Amino acid sequence: MVDTFCPIPWIFQAVRSNGDVRVCCQANITKNRGVLRKPDGTAYNAGVDSLEESRNSQLIREIRTNMLNGVWADECQRCKQEEESGLNSRRTYESEQWKFSIEDARGVTDVEGTIDVAGTPLQYMDLRFGNLCNLACRMCGPTDSSYWYDDWVSLTNTTEFKDTSGIVQLERDGNRFKTSAYDWHVFDNFWNFLETNLHQLEHVYMAGGEPLLIDRHYQFLQKCIDTGAAKNIRLEYNTNCTTLPSRVLNMWKQFKQVRVGASVDGMGDVLEYQRYPAKWSKVLKNLKTLSEQPDNIVVWLAYTVTAYNVFHMIDFMRWKLTEANLTGINVTKRRPILTHHVAHNPKHLNIRVLPDEVKAQVDVKFNQFVQWVKDSNYPEHVVDAAESICSGVLSYMHGDSYYDEHFDYFRTYTSKLDAIRGQSITNVVPELKDYF
Repeated sequence: MVDTFCPIPWIFQAVRSNGDVRVCCQANITKNRGVLRKPDGTAYNAGVDSLEESRNSQLIREIRTNMLNGVWADECQRCKQEEESGLNSRRTYESEQWKFSIEDARGVTDVEGTIDVAGTPLQYMDLRFGNLCNLACRMCGPTDSSYWYDDWVSLTNTTEFKDTSGIVQLERDGNRFKTSAYDWHVFDNFWNFLETNLHQLEHVYMAGGEPLLIDRHYQFLQKCIDTGAAKNIRLEYNTNCTTLPSRVLNMWKQFKQVRVGASVDGMGDVLEYQRYPAKWSKVLKNLKTLSEQPDNIVVWLAYTVTAYNVFHMIDFMRWKLTEANLTGINVTKRRPILTHHVAHNPKHLNIRVLPDEVKAQVDVKFNQFVQWVKDSNYPEHVVDAAESICSGVLSYMHGDSYYDEHFDYFRTYTSKLDAIRGQSITNVVPELKDYF
C-alpha cells in the first residue's frame, strides 16, 4: 500500500487569511483551495462558524478515509508531486514531527472518516490573522497581502478579485484601496474557541499577511502568556523579515520554542524584485538579529523557488556557506544551507514555465554548485544537503512543462508589473533577456 498517511487531518486546523477553514496550506493548489465547506456549500469561517463542527466536514472525512486506504486525495497532490520529485513534502515532515501514527488514526476514526473531536485533541493550528502586509511579492496577490491592492487594480483594471468565499470588492480610501473581507478575527467566536482549546495546543503556525505587523497576533501571544499556555507551545512563523519589533523578541522568550522561517528568496536586487518593495539592507540586519537569539529560537531561510530566482538560488546558497556569517540560522544537520520550496502556483511563475534551453542552463549551474561543495571539503551533511536540494529542484523542474500553456502570460504579467513598479526583469535575470 502507498504511504499516504499524514497526521494533519486528525490533529490540525488551518485558517486562511479571510477566516475560511481549510485542510492545510498545501491544498491551496487545488480548485477548491482545500476549504472545508458546510452542507450548503459555503465555507466554514472561523469568525462566525463552529470550528469543532468543521473538523468533521465532508471533505476532511473523505481525506481521512483516503489516507487510511493508501489513496492520494486531490487535496494532497502537492505533497504527492513533491515526493515523486524527490523533494521533502509537508506530509513527510509532519509525519516525522508528530507521534500521532496511522495506528492511532485507525483507533479514533469510524468508517465514514468521523472522529470524536473531544477525544482527539486539537494540537496544532495554522492561523492567519488577516492579510495586512507591507510587501506585494510577485508570486503572491491581494488575497494574502493588502499591499497588493493598488497594483492589482493597475495590473487588471478591475477593483474585484476572487477568494474562497466569492468575489472581494475593493473600495477607494483616499489614495489607496481597502476591504473588510479579511477582518474575521474581530469576532468573538474564534477567541471563545481559542480560550477553550488553548490548554491542549502544542504548536501554532502563523503567517499572513505579515504576522509581525498584525496586532491580533500580539493579542494571541499575550493570551498564551497570561494563561500559562506559552510554556507548552511551539510557535512557528513565516515572516518576510522586514520588521522585527523588540516586543516580539521579548514575548518569544516566554514560549517553549519559536521556529522562524525567514521568507528570504535571495540577496540584493533579486530579493527586492521578487518581494517588492523589500529592502535587502533592512532584511539582512534583521537576519543578523535573529541569528543571535537564544537557543529556544530556531531560524531557517525559507527560499521560495520561482522562475525569477531559480538561477540566483545557487549564488544565495554559496553566499550562505561562505560570506553570510549567519551562525544561528540553518545550523542543524537537517537544514545546513537553507530550506526551500517550489512555488507551485501561480503556474506562470512556476519554474516549469521556463523554456527548455533556459532549463538546460539551470541544470549546469546547479550541477556545478554540487561539485563545488564536494571539492570544498564541506562536512558530509552539507554535501548531502546540496545534492538533495539541487536534485529535487531539477527533478521537479523537468517533471512537467508549463511552457506552452503559461510562458506567454509569464512575459505579459512580468512586463506589466515591471512597468507599474519601475523594475526590469532583464536587470535581475539576465538569462531571460532574449525573451523580453
